[in-house]
Amino acid sequence: SIAFPNSSCAAFKLTLPGGRSISYNGGTGVLRIQLEEAPTRNSNLVVPPLGTRPFDEVMNSIKVRDTKVKGKGFGAFAVRDIEKHAFLGIYEGEIIKSREALDAAVHERATTIRKSSSDGRKGTNAMDYIMSLDGGATFVDGFERAQDRTSFSTTHLNHADKTSEECNVVRLLEDDRVAFFTSRDIVADEELAFDYGSNFWKGRENKKI
Repeated sequence: SIAFPNSSCAAFKLTLPGGRSISYNGGTGVLRIQLEEAPTRNSNLVVPPLGTRPFDEVMNSIKVRDTKVKGKGFGAFAVRDIEKHAFLGIYEGEIIKSREALDAAVHERATTIRKSSSDGRKGTNAMDYIMSLDGGATFVDGFERAQDRTSFSTTHLNHADKTSEECNVVRLLEDDRVAFFTSRDIVADEELAFDYGSNFWKGRENKKI
């Protein structure tokens, strides 16, 4: 991604063969170049407008509970079957439009976590639940939403390598929205998970589960 803070262009998106694209968002001043070929199975999926919620049937089919796996924490599990390409929601959180603002927010949160002893955040990484929208200039901070486990949010999705059978969710990015869909039929009791990407694990390879 390349930032152009003084550009007067509002926005554009150029679609290239194989699902690749080049887009510019004048609101953030960021040029996104997507060179990875989009999987054929996802070609019919579309990122919905901000504020779009999954059908009640889907929301009622997912519960957040302890994975019982050391170091993994809580996760999202299907309590009944869910069909392929079901919309799971848009990643929820505060939009942060600079690395400097993100660093300040993370520093403040880390201080709070260090002082905490009773709210369940002890041992939590202050960088958890932060998703980059464009490679390092704009972020969605889903940390606070992820603390509410009474109802499912896409912030509760854990990681699974994309080559594994456990990876059953895909994410699509468009402007300031990250949408999630099931990539195959889901059966009851399965955990829902997607591949966080190699960048997420840089510097914390030993924590990958």
